[in-house]
Amino acid sequence: MDTSDKDINWDKLLAALEGTNTELLNAQEEAMLKESKEIKERLAVHDKFPVNEGWQRFTAARDIHRPRIKWWKPAWEIAAAAAVLAVVITAGLRFWKKESTHHPLAASQADLQPSTRVQLLGNGKRIVLDSVSQTLQYKNGVQVQANSASIVYEAKNGKEETITMDTLLVPRGNKIRVTLADGTVVWMNADSRLVCPTAFNGKTREVSMEGEAFFEVAANSQQPFVVHTAKIDIQVLGTGFNVNTYETTSVQTTLTSGKVRVGQESSGIILTPGEQSCYNEETGALRKKAVDIRIFTAWKDNNIYFEDASLSDITTSLGRSFDYDFKFEDASLAALSFTLDMQRPTNLQDVLNRIHLTIGDVKFRVQGRMVYISR
Repeated sequence: MDTSDKDINWDKLLAALEGTNTELLNAQEEAMLKESKEIKERLAVHDKFPVNEGWQRFTAARDIHRPRIKWWKPAWEIAAAAAVLAVVITAGLRFWKKESTHHPLAASQADLQPSTRVQLLGNGKRIVLDSVSQTLQYKNGVQVQANSASIVYEAKNGKEETITMDTLLVPRGNKIRVTLADGTVVWMNADSRLVCPTAFNGKTREVSMEGEAFFEVAANSQQPFVVHTAKIDIQVLGTGFNVNTYETTSVQTTLTSGKVRVGQESSGIILTPGEQSCYNEETGALRKKAVDIRIFTAWKDNNIYFEDASLSDITTSLGRSFDYDFKFEDASLAALSFTLDMQRPTNLQDVLNRIHLTIGDVKFRVQGRMVYISR
């Protein structure tokens, strides 16, 4: 076939191949169309053409600016290229439509706010906290200033005869700063629970918690501070430390300043700054080690920080912090490890974008509060 490419309008030819062109073709274009259709028919065999891969390669090539190059190829190669291009375009469009139909929210952004808010159960009431501050007056004279960011207990003299217990529920996607009646400050992380007295008038100051909290305890050598968890107790005089009970079988206590005793007085261990204890409920073992404390306390300072952590651990933490769930469509990605250090943004999408930039092989697809992870 003696066909010169200078006599062929390739846009018109491709349109004709797709059946959308109404213009007349010249002799060279007619001959090319016939041969292209024959090649296309041989290529268009079900399950033989890599549609997804082909479409991705085509769109990637399309978006790259390239200088115009004259085709010095035999006519049959040009026809084959035209046929392959047409197959890729047609199949790619069908694939895109199928994906759009199957995943109607594929382009969703992970920017939803938490589905529930912090609740304070006390003084016979259940109060849902929001950005507007409320003043709560308790029967024993204690006054509480509360909003979604902080709670402050103000006792008249710290010797109230009637002491009531409050319960603070911090759901996923939330965190809050609590100032207790003695001046102790507690940062409560998402998916956590704190039970505390409205005032302290006994020999000890005792609170109970689940989840994760950072304590900055007001010093008082005459009234030791005790944190109860479901598995173990932490005793302290005046110090800063983080307690994490998210794991169902263990408790981590990380000390930033001062000194604490973890466990019973006779069998517990003493922590100094920079050390962490880990209690294993299944074995009863209580061990300590030196750690990078920022890994365990960055959340308190509104930072996201992971050091050589698995993507599974990272997404578990992000899901709790932003009130989302994650599902690995490629299970091998769960063990992928990397470091992430950034200021906590207002929504999860900014974190997902950072991870994708760090690891280009990881993709996120958002549907409602579910994030699907794939390559």
